[in-house]
Amino acid sequence: MYQSPLNDAHRLVMRRLLEHRREAAEAASSVRGEGIDRHVPGTLEPDTVPWGVVGDGATPTCEIILDFGELEAEYAALRRASAIFDRPDRAVIEIAGGDAEDLLERLVTNAFVGVAADVVRAFLLARNGRIIGDLVLIRREGGVLVELDRSDAARVVETLGGFVFSEDVEIIDHAEDRHRMDLLGPESPAIIDALCGDTPRGGHAVDLVIGESPVTVFALDSGTGSPVGEPGFGLIVARADAMAVWSRILETTPSGRRPVRAIGWNACNIARLEAGTPLFHLDFGPDALPHETGLIEERVSFKKGCYPGQEIVARMQSRGRSKRKVVGFRGTTDALPVAGAQVFDAAEGVSTQIGVVTGSTVAPMRGATVIGLASLRSSHASAGTPVLVSAEGEVVSAVVTGFDFEIPDEGDEEGEASE
Repeated sequence: MYQSPLNDAHRLVMRRLLEHRREAAEAASSVRGEGIDRHVPGTLEPDTVPWGVVGDGATPTCEIILDFGELEAEYAALRRASAIFDRPDRAVIEIAGGDAEDLLERLVTNAFVGVAADVVRAFLLARNGRIIGDLVLIRREGGVLVELDRSDAARVVETLGGFVFSEDVEIIDHAEDRHRMDLLGPESPAIIDALCGDTPRGGHAVDLVIGESPVTVFALDSGTGSPVGEPGFGLIVARADAMAVWSRILETTPSGRRPVRAIGWNACNIARLEAGTPLFHLDFGPDALPHETGLIEERVSFKKGCYPGQEIVARMQSRGRSKRKVVGFRGTTDALPVAGAQVFDAAEGVSTQIGVVTGSTVAPMRGATVIGLASLRSSHASAGTPVLVSAEGEVVSAVVTGFDFEIPDEGDEEGEASE
């Protein structure tokens, strides 16, 4: 199991949180008297969850921080200021050599060679059209960095290697010696600029130095926006430099800006659900075809040359329909379904299951409305379709939406039908 080089940094965050709580308790007791409960735990450990568990008894790929004990403050930092998020769940592969871009162009679903952007997102497919990896391709001088879920790194390295013959290509697995972190929030561009004097715009990447550590910084914003709905940057550093870079970022506060705050998965996940961003291994998996992910427009080009699985993708595109699809939904009650909860046909009730919830949250940006993502039969995937969802021990009503979670009114539906 991969161990984050930032584990000691996480404990330091918790120690500082404890110190803050002790100071707050002492201040409160000085004002309100000794009758107030001043108990503060002696130690705190950050909550973690295993990532990449593929079956009963399987070893997780890594552990990821859930939060540092103050979820609301972490979410607020992401939305209003800047937040740093450790990403041990992500790994990096380097495709070095003069033929690196051409190799990837022949293997992935999206166009890469000749594209103006440095950063392109694409699927790597098996010949049957199923997804091997959801990749972020980062063009650099002398080759390409491939950023992906750590769970998929070994298989992607093996798959890419199987297509190398006489090409000028070297595939280097950096899963153990490179580390990933995210800097997120509306003030994150100012932080990067203060640290490095340069900021990559959407779709691009730059090689910078933070302190004395080389860092590849790539914009998380793409043509369809940020995965969390705020400006953000992915940082790739040598594992040995991760602590120094993390500390330097937390210590950097440009004039007029708020301090960067460390956050965990919970705050980031709420934001990515609000942004309607499906995630590989959570909202769709290796058994999915590209048309079933809700990401076909972002990940697939229908104007490029051949790649493994292309015939399947082209056939589904011409057919115009897949068996299932990841969609948004919006609850009509306060009941919150959990991932894996069953979704049913509204008319036929619990006798007819039509899909499962893949993620949900109470959305602060939508007045605490329940929203989520679900994988549903295509027959029920149109926005405005009423459904039933298992939530908190009961079956409640919900409405299928797009990734904007807006419910179309009757006029919209009539207009669409008349076109």
